[in-house]
Amino acid sequence: MVFDKQIKAMSQVIRQTFHPDFIQKTAYETGFQQRKGKLTPEAFLVLCTFLQHSISQKSLRNLSTKFSYEYLTTITKQGLNERFNTKAVSFLKQIYDRLADQQGEVSSMLENHSLFSRIRIMDATSFRLPRNYKDYPGVQGHGVKVQLEYEYLNGEFLYHSVSRESKSDKDAARDVLGTHQPGDLLLRDLGYYSASIIREIFKTEASLITRVPSQTKFWLGSTKEGWTQVKPEEDLKDCRGGETIDYGFIKVGGDSRNSFVARVVARKLTTEQRKRRDRALQLKRQKGHQTLSAQERNSIQILVTNITHENLKAQDLYPLYTLRWQIEILFKTWKSLFEIDEVQKMKQARFECHLYGTLIEILLSSMLAFQCRLYLHTIHQAEASEYKCIDTARESLHYLITAVKTGGEQVTLMIRLVHENARIHGRKEHRKNHISPFDVLGITYK
Repeated sequence: MVFDKQIKAMSQVIRQTFHPDFIQKTAYETGFQQRKGKLTPEAFLVLCTFLQHSISQKSLRNLSTKFSYEYLTTITKQGLNERFNTKAVSFLKQIYDRLADQQGEVSSMLENHSLFSRIRIMDATSFRLPRNYKDYPGVQGHGVKVQLEYEYLNGEFLYHSVSRESKSDKDAARDVLGTHQPGDLLLRDLGYYSASIIREIFKTEASLITRVPSQTKFWLGSTKEGWTQVKPEEDLKDCRGGETIDYGFIKVGGDSRNSFVARVVARKLTTEQRKRRDRALQLKRQKGHQTLSAQERNSIQILVTNITHENLKAQDLYPLYTLRWQIEILFKTWKSLFEIDEVQKMKQARFECHLYGTLIEILLSSMLAFQCRLYLHTIHQAEASEYKCIDTARESLHYLITAVKTGGEQVTLMIRLVHENARIHGRKEHRKNHISPFDVLGITYK
């Protein structure tokens, strides 16, 4: 079978990462285990990761009871509470890092793109916390932010960070400077906009498509001839929804420190697109988030890029930028399926155990789901729903980890079942007049 090699690779990664010997070794290295007790490192990992988000929503009494039924022994709630400490957080974080480092062993390119070798999408998700954790100050109260850079063609998580909610997105954009290569396409939203960062990206010959803040000014001309300001909101005022103006390569920004030369393309939004944007902005404001879209430019969308017209026409630029929403689908699964944002009042160390335990669950589910996506495309010429495939993979995790004790053949069998369930239940439903990611990339499917 074509996928035997990929399935065996995934089986090996799971067995190596979640084997009791490796888990115990990691527990000793991080200081989480210093002597044997009822709550083994393996049991603690399962409790934090694969038992339906228990530690963030259940009481200590419920958790102690659940543990006793799972492992046929008892533990007091005080004893369990003591195990949620900084060493436990380090233990779970190291397991997550080990799994993240092995993504390259199981990922495979969906299909080669004619222009780009990688499509790198960066965004962040955040949520409020129920009490004042000193390390997580937020916009209003306290909150946590998880940054993610996701490569669409092979489904790999290239970068992640956990920080306070108030930390700027630009810090994450700076963190990944130096990792960009010619052939990369970077899709960014407003929060990552920085003239200095964009200039550094352009030097690497990586391609970038980004929105710009509402106050950004655009200029035609040169230093010798002088500059004439371009006003897309006025130029598009009498245009119909969907019409586009390509200004070519012009000056973006004001003074030399905060400006650069890039191709600027502006489009008038349709009535439906305008309504969706208004609803999204209103929701953000209700949550206390700042919005970088001014009202006067709310009926247009301006994109800035270094991709030439010869390589990509203006009308093709906007569909390509819609791939950025794929990371929003991932974040939707984080909250609706994995409930990463459902946190009751608890001490900070226990919350962080929930956070990293859930990230382990998310990463493993995503690795399996992206392999299912490749399986559906390669074997069945079908486009996968990443939401459905991630949900299918999530349902298998407890069985997969249990199978590690049995041996490699049982793990391999479970992965095959995940693939088959994705084939039956994980196909994307194509709506009329709706462009899917495969349509944007020109990938054929039935």
